[in-house]
Amino acid sequence: MLTLIIWWSGPLLESMILLRGLRARILSKYLFFYTYIASLLVADSSLYFLHLFSPASYDKWNWATGFLNLLLGCGILLEIFKHVLSPYAGADRFARISGLVVFGAIFCFAILHLLMSGASPVGFANLDAEKDFLTVQAILLFGILGVVSYYGIAMGRNLKGMICGYGLCLATSLVTLALRSYIGPSFNSAWSFIQPFAYMISMVIWMVTLWSYRPNPAPDADIRLEEDYEAVVARTRNMVGAMRSHLGKAARS
Repeated sequence: MLTLIIWWSGPLLESMILLRGLRARILSKYLFFYTYIASLLVADSSLYFLHLFSPASYDKWNWATGFLNLLLGCGILLEIFKHVLSPYAGADRFARISGLVVFGAIFCFAILHLLMSGASPVGFANLDAEKDFLTVQAILLFGILGVVSYYGIAMGRNLKGMICGYGLCLATSLVTLALRSYIGPSFNSAWSFIQPFAYMISMVIWMVTLWSYRPNPAPDADIRLEEDYEAVVARTRNMVGAMRSHLGKAARS
């Protein structure tokens, strides 16, 4: 009974978040985030009816929708980068491009590995690729939090809630995946409760913190993030130029 309540709480909270975002007129403010929520709502509702009426098709569509939502989850990080770093054009551009490159490389590697190994898409998508994507997302999230902490960048209530809720999802997913790999099938019953429960808590966090539009405060003029970024870029260019010069001299000699 408790599992069924948790199962249906997901679509219910997802619907409430979307309806509140529509009513508060903030869907366009956080387009990546609300696209992710909408995708989860469609997937969760569809999978429930598949589980009831077509169990044979459930596993196939479960891994497909799970992998799609895993990719869309990367958009939440892009959303966070956009709203934290938007006042600092150079750093924002670097964070978005580097994040897309990393995710693209992992996605291509996952597909290539799947095709070459002939592994089952269900098992592969649920374990190997999921761990890789979640690990990179966690690293990037910690990275942006490190930048926020180091420079003292102020964040609004919406963004704090988005980070807190998604951080909880990432942490719970990584821990439960590690425990499933270590303990084995005997952990599945605990996993089937812990994962949805943590997700439900994240939904409640998003529901409360995104009830109305609360943008980030105006950036502090004393923050020197953009200047530090330009200095790093200049030093990197000088290092690359010096390396090319040394390689050219070595080739001529």
